[in-house]
Amino acid sequence: MSYDRPQELLKPVKRRFITLTFALALMMELLPLPVGSTRWLPDFVGLLILYWAINQPRRIGIGMGFLIGLVVDVSTNSLFGQHALAYSVTTYLVMLRQRQLVMFNLGQQALVVLTLMLANQLIMALARLALGSAFVGAGYFLPPLMGALLWPLLTKLLLLPYRHHTL
Repeated sequence: MSYDRPQELLKPVKRRFITLTFALALMMELLPLPVGSTRWLPDFVGLLILYWAINQPRRIGIGMGFLIGLVVDVSTNSLFGQHALAYSVTTYLVMLRQRQLVMFNLGQQALVVLTLMLANQLIMALARLALGSAFVGAGYFLPPLMGALLWPLLTKLLLLPYRHHTL
């Protein structure tokens, strides 16, 4: 690390941009896709909640995770409250160690994201089991792996609008 050059400073993040990213992620969740392809896709809204909770903790916290989870529950016609519970628990876990997570490199963050996304899936599976649904199978836990693999790309894409472009 060179000390003669300061670290890159980013422009402030606008609330509109955060809202737009969640709207796009929700649209991606609602896309009508072939039956077999959905088991590979990560929970884009869950990934964004983790991203914004790590990088903008004053704007996206436990309450926002809960509210966004309710919106996802209603829009995807799933068990009411399962996404809200999962998102609020994982957002809480992020908030416990947010200052450390910001300092991790993208590979380390991807491992943490994998763990948190697995926790998301486990919480939702347990909520369904508690209400009498059948176990969904081990394939249900594959999307967190895809989400962890996409984490570096998502981070780079969401930072693009806020970099200072100097010539």
